[in-house]
Amino acid sequence: MFQRAITVTLLLLVINSAGLAGVPRHRAKATGEALQAAFAALKAKPADRAAQTRYLKAFPHDYRGFLALFGAGGYLADGYQCDYIFALTTLQSHHSDEVGRLLVQLSKDAEYQADAPSCLQHVLASYGSRYTKSFAGFLKELSAKERDQVITFLADSDADPVPEYRLIIRNLKQLNEPELAKKFQQAQIDRARQQHG
Repeated sequence: MFQRAITVTLLLLVINSAGLAGVPRHRAKATGEALQAAFAALKAKPADRAAQTRYLKAFPHDYRGFLALFGAGGYLADGYQCDYIFALTTLQSHHSDEVGRLLVQLSKDAEYQADAPSCLQHVLASYGSRYTKSFAGFLKELSAKERDQVITFLADSDADPVPEYRLIIRNLKQLNEPELAKKFQQAQIDRARQQHG
């Protein structure tokens, strides 16, 4: 009787765990379908501000959601996931603050990997080099740990940091942001040591 109760309890735990594990997948599917529809509308009418806003709202706003869609095994990880990420670059001219804040929020938990995180890194670097003043402002809104994580994420790659990384440093110096510029330079030095050490 006791063994039977344990078996039933374990079976219920397994069923309950399976049910809980299905929730994120279902949520990723719904979010992915909404993003696919927003992406299609944006491609059809790239200059339409409503389509741009809809796309920004549909795009994941945290790194966990980002990975659920674009990471290995993600709902939209089909070889074209970078198209969704690079679409953010096209929105920068009319939605620079929204795009910048989104990119920084995603990157504060990001770690460099091939595919989607690499694409995120390139889009963030492009934004940071073009809108350096806003980028610096968004970085200052983060905790010191989160800010360091974003900077490390940008510096991290299989080779040298992306070319825009040097532009960010130069622009930070020109904007009289020496502390941030030093953090970027130090992250670049630390990454070079890791690669050669």
